[in-house]
Amino acid sequence: MAFTMAEVLVVVAIASLFSILVFRFYFQANRSQTILLDGLQMQTAVVTGVNKVLHEIRNGRTFIVPALKEKSSILSFSDFENNIVSIYPLKNKQLTKDEGEDIYDLFCYTTETNKFGGGSPPHNPKNLRLLCSFVKNVTFQLSNSSSVTISFTFMKGGKVFQAISEGPLMNSGDIL
Repeated sequence: MAFTMAEVLVVVAIASLFSILVFRFYFQANRSQTILLDGLQMQTAVVTGVNKVLHEIRNGRTFIVPALKEKSSILSFSDFENNIVSIYPLKNKQLTKDEGEDIYDLFCYTTETNKFGGGSPPHNPKNLRLLCSFVKNVTFQLSNSSSVTISFTFMKGGKVFQAISEGPLMNSGDIL
């Protein structure tokens, strides 16, 4: 029993079509999974960053900057040891280049007031901590003397993620 050349070509064509469909489905599923995984990783980074900022604020005693109802990209407050803690964005050159827009890292720096001499306090690199990256915009606004509303905009891979959170002081005090 022999097959004609036409029958062999039909079988090969059907098998090829089936293979193309299977590989197309596989690569589409893989691409979808990669996009989903990237989104989940960014959401995790956003939540972690927001939580780190809130943790710093909860260690505060009184807000210094911004003033009540004022919006600012910088937040300064005193902690329980009367140190000045500042949370502020610094431009990340590599992420800005990658995204084609200004992207920042959000840092926290503690100025130890007990080390003030006659002049300015010495800079201590150990007191500088990175809280989060991929920040496109951050705004701090005091809602009252013991709570701040933080609006975050994060950006990675051209995708924008937004978060708004409320950060209370652990020990409420007056605004300086």
